[in-house]
Amino acid sequence: MSLAYTSRRGDTYYLHVGAKKGGGVQHYFSKSAKGNMADAVPEGFEIYETVNGQVYLRRKKPRLILESEVAAVQQVMNKRAGDWRHKLEVRDEQIIIHESGSDYNWVREINPWLTSQRTDEIARKCASYMPVMRFVLEDKKKRLFAPERYCFRGSVDDWIAIGESDKIEKLATKYLKHLGRDSIYEL
Repeated sequence: MSLAYTSRRGDTYYLHVGAKKGGGVQHYFSKSAKGNMADAVPEGFEIYETVNGQVYLRRKKPRLILESEVAAVQQVMNKRAGDWRHKLEVRDEQIIIHESGSDYNWVREINPWLTSQRTDEIARKCASYMPVMRFVLEDKKKRLFAPERYCFRGSVDDWIAIGESDKIEKLATKYLKHLGRDSIYEL
């Protein structure tokens, strides 16, 4: 029996096993159900799906961000309408907020017979995300995070600090309200 994983976009990926060029064994995901299939994730690895729906196998890493910190940020994000437009990702010592800038009103225009529920379903499935804000763990003992946003100016195109380090709950409440608004660029 082969291991299959379905991404948020509805694509099914199958875990394969094959030989490496220099010897040894490698595992990888493919949409093809043919070939030498694996039936389990190898020891020390995990299935990882990016916010844009790409699926791959990666080595397990120690968690630097606590579940309670992720939950605090997610709770503030869940209060926002249109929650599918923003996705949270934890990477190393960062909590990254991604935003979909895609406008799917064209789906309604070319398919007026679709229900709004079906249109939203299509938008969620096809959404593409880019990072706009992040909270970087600066002090592991005091659990202080530094807030940053991505600057999209051609001369900068990098992360810039937008405030003082603080507890994640305070930062989430203070900064996540700017997601999807022009006020984010004033930070």
